[in-house]
Amino acid sequence: MLTLKNQFLVHMLSFVLCSLIISDGTQVLGAFPLSENIDFSEKYKQLLQKSKSRSGSRKELAFEAIETSQAAIKAGDYSSALKIAALAVKAGKASGNNHAYTLANSLKQRCGMLVREYRNVERFHKKLQQNPNDAKSAFLYGQFHALKLNDWKQGLVWLARGEDAEFRTLAKQELANLNNQSALLEVANGWYQLAEKEKGLTKRELEMHAYDLYSRAWNQSIGEDKREINEKLSKMPLRYLNHMQELDVIPGGWPFGKNGDPGNGGIFTVNQIEFPNGLGLVPPSRGFARVCYQLDGLYNTFVTGVAIRDSKTQFNSTITFIVLGDNRVLWKSIPIRHDKDVLFCKVSVKNIHRLEIRTETPGINRGAYAVWLDPHVLK
Repeated sequence: MLTLKNQFLVHMLSFVLCSLIISDGTQVLGAFPLSENIDFSEKYKQLLQKSKSRSGSRKELAFEAIETSQAAIKAGDYSSALKIAALAVKAGKASGNNHAYTLANSLKQRCGMLVREYRNVERFHKKLQQNPNDAKSAFLYGQFHALKLNDWKQGLVWLARGEDAEFRTLAKQELANLNNQSALLEVANGWYQLAEKEKGLTKRELEMHAYDLYSRAWNQSIGEDKREINEKLSKMPLRYLNHMQELDVIPGGWPFGKNGDPGNGGIFTVNQIEFPNGLGLVPPSRGFARVCYQLDGLYNTFVTGVAIRDSKTQFNSTITFIVLGDNRVLWKSIPIRHDKDVLFCKVSVKNIHRLEIRTETPGINRGAYAVWLDPHVLK
């Protein structure tokens, strides 16, 4: 199954806006175990043959190519990943599926970036294979893993051996306190302070790693601790709605769902992709469901995807998704009837103090599994 990590934080197209990409910027896939020795050049030839034969669904081919490209990234074969992503773009466009085409385009951009960035660190990677304690190589290759691949687990290991004292200290502290929430908050402060000294994408990626550490504690904290974390998150360039306090919830057929929960437990998927920061907002029959958030004019843009989650239950009506700012309609989707596709929303919330997202259906809500795909606001 495909999964979305933070997802689409800093490198996505308009949907995930320089997120990921994101974040990793693209879905993190799990279909190809890392222990397998896969020839991705051969996988590309197989996918290309499928494309030429025109057998099967174009959409299925696009998602298969997306998955294979992501697996190639994890295996470190960035050139093959780029070729496979380009094939996914063609298949996604031919399929007419907005979701597949958008993801494939984002992935292709990310693969191109990884090819370029790896050229700059390849010689240091090779040095580390000969001498794992080469401090300069460890720092530069660690930065590549953490900031470009968004693989902080491996990146921290190399940064902890690197020549840069600030990166090395923070990496060691994080590795030593992975299960200590209060200590990790201090580490998050350190990464954020380090980000203030940097520029461009390095600054952005360090901020997002600090955000990731802060957000882990958000749902588990209460009282003064939660207020302190809220202040930290409010300073970030991006914030997911599930890491904000919801207000004036009007639930529908199911309770309001957070953290990828559609509203009845579990994690929802769209085209077999998970959205861990997604929201579930099933409308009641012939009515609407809504949830509000206090923005206080701090943000400029609201970004999300909207869809009906994967389900075998047939839905016989339509769902409309609506975004309101200070009681004024900012965006309204066309009525959605079928699942398997995604509409994307990017709208200005400049000077907006109260954001409301709403779903409504004119019919019976059986199968009206409305979901918001990692909705977030940007400064």
